[in-house]
Amino acid sequence: IICSDALLQHVAHHGPPKLVEQLRLDGVLIVADADARIQTRWMIGLALLVSLVGVLNAMLLSVTERFREIGTMKCLGALDRLIVQLFLLESTFQGIVGTSLGIIAGIALTLAEGLSMYGTAMWSLVPLTALAKRVGICLLAGTCLTIFGALYPAFIAARMQPVEAMRSEV
Repeated sequence: IICSDALLQHVAHHGPPKLVEQLRLDGVLIVADADARIQTRWMIGLALLVSLVGVLNAMLLSVTERFREIGTMKCLGALDRLIVQLFLLESTFQGIVGTSLGIIAGIALTLAEGLSMYGTAMWSLVPLTALAKRVGICLLAGTCLTIFGALYPAFIAARMQPVEAMRSEV
C-alpha cells in the first residue's frame, strides 16, 4: 500500500502531462482526496493489527511447544533474562525475514499495478528514493512489530516455574 501510494504520488507530481491528464479523466489519479488518504491509513493500521495478533499467536504457540525445553534450561540455571532474550532474538530474525518477504511481494505487486495503470511509462516514473525510504520504514516497522508481539510470550516463558514446565504434557 505504501509503495503503491509513493508511485501514485510521484506520477501525479512528475509524470508526463498527457498521462497525468488521462489518469485524472479516468478517475485513477485523485491526489487531493482526503477520504482516500484516511482509508489508506486505516488499511495500514488494520494490516499492522492483524500482523501483531499473528505474531503474538505464533510466539505463544512456540512457548507452549517448548515448555519442557524452557523447564530444562531453567533447571540448568538459565536466568529469566536469557529466556526473554532467546525468544526476542528468535522473533527478531523471523520479523526481518517475514518483513523482507512482504516488502519483495509488495514491490512486485506495485510494479505490476504500475505497469497495468501507467503502461511502459511507469519505468521512467518509479521514484527510487521514495521507494527506498518507504522500504526502510516498512522493514523497521515490521521488525519492531514482531519484537513487540513477542514480548508478552517471552515474559510468560521466563516466569515459568521449572517443575511445572517439566511436568506439563502438551
